[in-house]
Amino acid sequence: MSADLQVKGFAWLNLLTYVRERYGENTINDLKAAFPAHVKLFDPTAVLPVGWVPAALHLGAVHWLVDHRHHHKLDGAQEVGLGLASRNVSTTFKSFSKLEDLKTALTSTERAFGQFYSRGTMKFELKGDLLEARLTDFPWATPIVGHCLGAGLVAFLRGGHVEAKLLSVTVGPERISYDVRVKLPEA
Repeated sequence: MSADLQVKGFAWLNLLTYVRERYGENTINDLKAAFPAHVKLFDPTAVLPVGWVPAALHLGAVHWLVDHRHHHKLDGAQEVGLGLASRNVSTTFKSFSKLEDLKTALTSTERAFGQFYSRGTMKFELKGDLLEARLTDFPWATPIVGHCLGAGLVAFLRGGHVEAKLLSVTVGPERISYDVRVKLPEA
């Protein structure tokens, strides 16, 4: 995995809160032991929400959770992604709950991706009720991260009152592709 990929501090703080709420303090201690080079970043007062933390820590912790708490199953990665994004939808992305135009929201989401990660480009194409999402130039393109982010995308859409179902996740070198079935609410 690329050492130069960074994740915003607010995403890391969200992960820490999610882990505490979902798995408990013992899991936080296990993660500290698994990432001794980054132990200081487990103290929320040491992390600036607008600063960057290494993806090796943030996405490495996602991998660790799926490996150790979900038996390396991709549905476990989706559970983690859904949990993380659901916390963001309720706090960071309140505007999504007033979604009126899906295409406008998708354009905003494309731009917002850079607020989470220092690398990667997210592009959406809506073809009827099929949303094609393509993430490129993303050095942590792994099946676990792909399924985690895909479930997060579905959570954001649902937060905007769009019915969404993740149909497929395809991972390749530095890229992840998603197909999502979407249905806007009836007017």
